Amino acid sequence: MPLADYEIVIGLEVHAELRTNTKIFCGCSTKFGGEPNSQVCPVCLGLPGALPVLNEKALEYTILAGLALNCEIAESSKFDRKQYFYPDSPKAYQISQYDLPFCKKGWIEISTDNTAAGVTKKVGITRVHLEEEAGKLVHSGSGIMDSSYSMADYNRCGIPLIEIVGEPDLRSPKEARDYLEKLRILLLYTGVSDCKMEEGSLRCDANISLRRKGDLQFGVLAELKNINSFRSVQAALEYEAERQASLLDAGEKMIKQTRGWDENKGVTAFMRSKEEASDYRYFPEPDLLPVTVP
Repeated sequence: MPLADYEIVIGLEVHAELRTNTKIFCGCSTKFGGEPNSQVCPVCLGLPGALPVLNEKALEYTILAGLALNCEIAESSKFDRKQYFYPDSPKAYQISQYDLPFCKKGWIEISTDNTAAGVTKKVGITRVHLEEEAGKLVHSGSGIMDSSYSMADYNRCGIPLIEIVGEPDLRSPKEARDYLEKLRILLLYTGVSDCKMEEGSLRCDANISLRRKGDLQFGVLAELKNINSFRSVQAALEYEAERQASLLDAGEKMIKQTRGWDENKGVTAFMRSKEEASDYRYFPEPDLLPVTVP
């Protein structure tokens, strides 16, 4: 069965670093390009006894982004701990938001080649939440797949970040690219982020699944990571759609998984099984008070 017999279902999770001078919970600089591990302190390294203090400007930028994306703004919210152990997270948890994000139920309009001239498509936005950035791993090889070791730079730890979670309303890799480009324009116009993809201040994870045309039930998704350009978003999704169609045609069982995009080889590669929310063991952040939005 060719790819044309399947419907592609795509949803993007877009991460945008906020344009603040200091980090979200401490006074360390957010300037890009500093000497490795030179812009850190006990708070962003998670050392015992260090307490976070919320950066008010980060909250303002989050609300501004939510308004630009036609979101409902919460009157009150809170932060939560997201438990996971990766080398780029020295605390072994991330301060994020779980059930009470600052912004939800938004939308933007895009115009694509799949719509008639002058007609726009509305793409839903599930939520926009505020969280802290993780560190950065510098790999010994050309990429994570062919490296014998990696080094951790924690300068990026604690930079304020918004995650824009889109609804699975996109139906082609080209639409996904158009959506991401429109988001970038809005974030640049409002001034909340510099959106420099080459510096990692705008990134996205892409969730993609296939289903037979006419089916209502979603297929088994794959999450694609390591995507760092508009062209890569489209190319990675085009490759993954073909890969999934081939597996479905062969009658193979689909597994929910996270895959990395290899820019040099033009393929996606298995990284790990996809986590569920329960795997992160969220609970309210005990060191931060709930937030009332004025």
